[in-house]
Amino acid sequence: MATPRHCLHVWPWIKRPAQRFLLPHWEAITIGSHIISWRPLGDVDLAHELEHIEQWRRHGPRFVLLYLRAGHAAARAGRDRYRGNRFEIEARAAAEHIRSGSGPGAHSREGP
Repeated sequence: MATPRHCLHVWPWIKRPAQRFLLPHWEAITIGSHIISWRPLGDVDLAHELEHIEQWRRHGPRFVLLYLRAGHAAARAGRDRYRGNRFEIEARAAAEHIRSGSGPGAHSREGP
C-alpha cells in the first residue's frame, strides 16, 4: 500500500475536551485525510492513523456509518466497541507492522 497523503494537525488544546466527549485515552482522530491529535505522533501511531486514511479513501463518507456499525457489531458479539471494531483491528495491525520492525519507518519506532 502506498502511503496516503495526509495532513497532521497538532492542537494541544483539544486534548481535554476530546477526552471528555470522545475517549478518555484518545491520541488522534482521522477525518478524511486529516489527522487531528493533541501531540506529535511517532511512527507507530502515525501508521495507525494512516490506515484510517486508507479506510476513508476506500469507503468515502460512508466510512463513518460503517465504522459505527462495526463498533455496534463488536458490542453485540460481546467485544469492546473500540477494541473489537474491525477498522480499529486493521489500524492496530498496521501499527504493529511498524512496531515489529517490518514496515517502512521502523528505524524510528515510537508510540505505546
